[in-house]
Amino acid sequence: MRSGFWNKIKAFGEIRLTAAAQLVRENLTGADTVVNLSINSVIARVQELTVTGAVAPDVIFVELNHATVVIAATLADPAAHAGIVFVVKNTSASGTAAHTVTLATGTWDGTNNVATLNAPDEQLAVIFDSNGKGIVLVNTGTVGLS
Repeated sequence: MRSGFWNKIKAFGEIRLTAAAQLVRENLTGADTVVNLSINSVIARVQELTVTGAVAPDVIFVELNHATVVIAATLADPAAHAGIVFVVKNTSASGTAAHTVTLATGTWDGTNNVATLNAPDEQLAVIFDSNGKGIVLVNTGTVGLS
């Protein structure tokens, strides 16, 4: 039954297995192993920015965290995240600093390449295609796109 599930995932052309998922598939020995590998995979792919900087290539979840100083983050190649849900969230405890994430190539929604998050807990979840063109899945709060 497990192999049937993975074959369906592989057959769905827009989803790529991450190295961690492949490792889980090849080494399934029990629920604890699956949970531990999944947690380690997620932790390693979260990046918190407290100052202006670049989003690391292997990151899938970016936290922007500063209440008073604007963070201007840049994602160099959204196409490198094709088929993976990419999330950016304002995790500041307070404040209205207008944090931005700019895509060097591609778009968040087919048109805009800058996302502005200016309130705590605002977040944007996007899935990119192989050309770096995004589709917004969730816009929590009022994340501005320009």
